[in-house]
Amino acid sequence: MSIAIPAAGQDEPGAGAWQEPEISVPVSVIGDAAELAALVAELIDAGRDGVIRTRIEALLEAKGAEPGPAADWMITSVRRLAREAGSVLSREGISCDQGLARYWRLPATRRREGRP
Repeated sequence: MSIAIPAAGQDEPGAGAWQEPEISVPVSVIGDAAELAALVAELIDAGRDGVIRTRIEALLEAKGAEPGPAADWMITSVRRLAREAGSVLSREGISCDQGLARYWRLPATRRREGRP
């Protein structure tokens, strides 16, 4: 995926500095993104043996990046994005764990009764 970003002042007559545009995103999209970013952050945090970081570095090196700094950026960004997206939804009173909810294991009594 690529996103075109206009150069400073390119889209604003007389503006000295470029301002980040605001866009509308459906709640389901930002909810999924927040949930997935939070799960990836948990996965990275749980990988105390360094295997996950090693794989992240290998992926980023294969894409042509300096593996150590790029992995630091990616890991920090995943955590930040998870926090920010979750915070946006929380302010609106929306939970961001709905994607995973469809895979939750239900107690046998609730499954028999057909309840979530």
